Amino acid sequence: MTTIIQREATPNEQARAQDWELWESGNTDRFEYIYDQDVQFIVQQGAAVIHSQYNEPVAVKAGDHVTIRKGVQGIWDISSPIVNRYQYL
Repeated sequence: MTTIIQREATPNEQARAQDWELWESGNTDRFEYIYDQDVQFIVQQGAAVIHSQYNEPVAVKAGDHVTIRKGVQGIWDISSPIVNRYQYL
């Protein structure tokens, strides 16, 4: 079961995402979250590896479009502070 899907965002997606909510990791190097609904986001800056109970680790970086499905217990190992624009699906 693939519950984290990562790919390069299109220019159109990057432009549309500017109206989505903003999330910033700050100075933390680890973030844990249980996703209670599907979410998509576009990484604006930074880099991380997201670990979950379903997928192999997924590396994300600026310019990536990521979808995370409901039920994922995500653990983010953040190597460079993350800024995301996100929207629940």
